[in-house]
Amino acid sequence: MTTEEAVTTAFKRLFRVRLQLGMHDPPTHVQYNYLQNTTVVRSPEHMALARAAAQKSITLYRNEADTLPLSADDIKKIAIIGPSAVNGLVLLGNNMVTPDEPVPSILDAVQDALGVNPNNYTARCSTVEEDVDYCSGPCPAVPSASLENCCWNCGMNPNCMHYTWLNYTCALVSSDSGRHTVKGAKSARCLDHYQHKVLWAGGCSDPACSKTDGFAEAVTIANASDVILLVLGLDQKLESEGHDRETIELPGHQEDLFSTLRTAYPHTSIVVVLVHGGTLALGKIATEADAILDAWYPGLDGGGAVAD
Repeated sequence: MTTEEAVTTAFKRLFRVRLQLGMHDPPTHVQYNYLQNTTVVRSPEHMALARAAAQKSITLYRNEADTLPLSADDIKKIAIIGPSAVNGLVLLGNNMVTPDEPVPSILDAVQDALGVNPNNYTARCSTVEEDVDYCSGPCPAVPSASLENCCWNCGMNPNCMHYTWLNYTCALVSSDSGRHTVKGAKSARCLDHYQHKVLWAGGCSDPACSKTDGFAEAVTIANASDVILLVLGLDQKLESEGHDRETIELPGHQEDLFSTLRTAYPHTSIVVVLVHGGTLALGKIATEADAILDAWYPGLDGGGAVAD
């Protein structure tokens, strides 16, 4: 049990910082609200500090047979699985303000660490079909700022044959069997794919992981991989102020996704990366994963810290 003195000490520390940051002052009186994003917030010095802070906070729970650190020279192909692996914003956690520039995701950072430059890849897609949606049910999806970016994302996923762009979300679809009409949707077919050293599949459409439809794709892209990087955990839709969870178990079918991969590839190393704020019970993952890395919500350069 804690003591009143301990609670008082913690309270003073918390509110001292809040007062120093001007959180209880009128916004126009707070100097930090006038900082320029590119010249100050994302300056090289601040980005280096963000990365160092994330590196020091990341916790290694398990590392069987010295699975980590991975050697870039030994990896011919790596499968990265999980919807949070491609979502840079989820790394910022609660109470964040959406940055003016994209936040590098864990996938982005791993590609960079392995010397993979997908930005040199020019995607080719067919003529766009207006008001057409190829996704008839839960599909792997990523945030996408433009139709061109959606085409690029489809080309980066070896199982994506068609894409649908709607409400700044890119659905990656493996066949045309679900084609139907949706007002405002834009769709096309991918004409070529990037030659991958790093493969990604969602496995689940979001961290809630209410469906298992994406498991087969995850198993497919993990085939012939030297290592599987499985990103699990929570996001701001599952935990936030005023929105408590009813259980500390991994959401939905996340543990089932791990079990599916473990069964399919018993001799391939599976590294589990946790992205979350609140407590998590890992179940069989705690004893069956080859390595477990807890990244928490690691911040603006958290993806780079995980790759390090």
